[in-house]
Amino acid sequence: MAIEYAVVKAKGQVVIPVNIRRQFRIDQGTKVAFLEERGRLIVQPVTDDFIDGMKGVLAGRGLPERVERGRDRDLR
Repeated sequence: MAIEYAVVKAKGQVVIPVNIRRQFRIDQGTKVAFLEERGRLIVQPVTDDFIDGMKGVLAGRGLPERVERGRDRDLR
């Protein structure tokens, strides 16, 4: 695993290095999720596989039983 670096800009923007964008198929318009796990920041492309893998994670927390994927949530 190679380490890539980026600088946070004044408005909080970060440019994801091209090699990482290619590897994870992050294109213009791709949504990413920011997760904290054991004190580490994880940047995760939001794909259909990611959404499917999150099913049940929030079970029992008073959230709706089901969330439908609408047109505005059409992912690549």
